[in-house]
Amino acid sequence: MGEWKTKFKHQSSAFRTLKKLFEAHAVEKMFDINEIHSSKVSDALGINKGRYATKLANPETFSTFEILRFAWIIDIDPTLVIEVIQNEKNVMSKIVERVNRNTKKKKTNE
Repeated sequence: MGEWKTKFKHQSSAFRTLKKLFEAHAVEKMFDINEIHSSKVSDALGINKGRYATKLANPETFSTFEILRFAWIIDIDPTLVIEVIQNEKNVMSKIVERVNRNTKKKKTNE
């Protein structure tokens, strides 16, 4: 686990709640956290609430930087977030589908 050298200074109860849920491995899908002060979280992430909800519903669309920023804001190890995303059934099928599609596309271009 990486240690954050600095802490997010404006930690509200929303961030503490999320921290506890992730550390207790109580989050099964990213969308499970959508109702937990989504306005505060999306503001802290610098994205609008609708975009945040879309990313929670399709967590494979989170960039590495967004995952790191989210983890920093709620003061957790980013691997906890990545584990939740990897464990979602539809995420892995989307990854496999995209890799297969890109491989087929490359073969037809050769």
